[in-house]
Amino acid sequence: KDLVEEQKKVQEADLLIFQFPLFWFSMPAILKGWMDRVLVQGFAYDLSKSYDGGLLQGKLSLFSFTTGGTKEKYAIRGDVRYLLWPMQHGIMHFCGVKVLEPHICYAPENVSEEKRKEMLTAWTQRLKSLWKEEPINCSPEWYFK
Repeated sequence: KDLVEEQKKVQEADLLIFQFPLFWFSMPAILKGWMDRVLVQGFAYDLSKSYDGGLLQGKLSLFSFTTGGTKEKYAIRGDVRYLLWPMQHGIMHFCGVKVLEPHICYAPENVSEEKRKEMLTAWTQRLKSLWKEEPINCSPEWYFK
């Protein structure tokens, strides 16, 4: 019953915003578990209908998250976009959902109160104009430049 209710919420939504702290270079286990149980074959995708033909076509998604490390910390070994490939491309795009540019707040616990307020203001401003944004190109080129 709970899963059907969650699927109904997804079905009725135009935009799915996933807000979370980045744990071990990924989403928290509880969010991954939600995706595993809710975005199932026959509801979110079909093996013959995936990616641009996925069953959740017409929806947008946005991953908004905080990190423990600074932006530079993620650039040392590559680009934070590498971490997004399984989430944005492997789950959302696979289900036919268009993906907006992620919103990332780097190391909010390690910056000044003023900087945290700036992060919140930037998020608020972005939410006001979100519907004007174009989805990213979910091709490997976007992630692995």
